[in-house]
Amino acid sequence: MTKADIVNYILEKKKVNASKKDVSNIVSRVFEIISEELINGEDNHKIQISGFGTFIVKKRAPKIGRNPRTKEEKLIPERFGISFKVGKKLYRELNGN
Repeated sequence: MTKADIVNYILEKKKVNASKKDVSNIVSRVFEIISEELINGEDNHKIQISGFGTFIVKKRAPKIGRNPRTKEEKLIPERFGISFKVGKKLYRELNGN
């Protein structure tokens, strides 16, 4: 599902009285806010969306990577990644409980 799919879903299924441009701007802004909070947030770089899940920024340790073709080893420096922990409500719905 893309941002455009989300905008179209909101316009078609939810019968919103707003222009496509306005809905698109709102959806884009929501993703911008999530990104900004993950990058600069004060809450341990964590965003919790009730009933959906939690996005968490985690520091990845440096490691040695290997080129499968040449078998050359290379140090991959420490970096940050994002993990997602599914919320209980969504987990139950996915698993039919």
